[in-house]
Amino acid sequence: MSDSGTTNHTAKVARIREVAMTVREPKNAGEIAEAAGVARNTAEKYLTQLVEADKLATIQRGRETRYYPDPVTQYFDQIRDLVNDHRKDELTAELDAIRDDIDEWKEEYDVESADELRATVGDDLPASERQQRRHDAEDWDYYEHQAMLIKQAIQLYDTIEATRESRIASAN
Repeated sequence: MSDSGTTNHTAKVARIREVAMTVREPKNAGEIAEAAGVARNTAEKYLTQLVEADKLATIQRGRETRYYPDPVTQYFDQIRDLVNDHRKDELTAELDAIRDDIDEWKEEYDVESADELRATVGDDLPASERQQRRHDAEDWDYYEHQAMLIKQAIQLYDTIEATRESRIASAN
């Protein structure tokens, strides 16, 4: 295979992977192929490989297979990225900052959860205040999710680092 053929092949695989890994809702091979600019059979071949590698999951809708990013793989990838990109003290500081923001919302709005804050949007408030509360509730949900990931990263940090060091040592 020529260099240009290899480059073209690599580009196709990259486009299929990019499209498949970023879908918000499960998509069939034809939809992914169209978005990636490749033939359906090419997409099917590489989508199957991504499923076998646990990067994608599938769901059957009638006779049709739909693909979406594997949520378990995404979860662990996010934790790995946190450990790779940050020191443990940085993660701890970020977790502390998230908790401070959530505590501020609890005090400011006199609520205990993002859903309680959402319920106050129905109160007699100016439109700008309702919009701010919706925005803060969305941020609150996001922060709670991030806090969960950061806690897991902190708990697994030493284990991941020890595993990495062990592999490096055994390779030498």
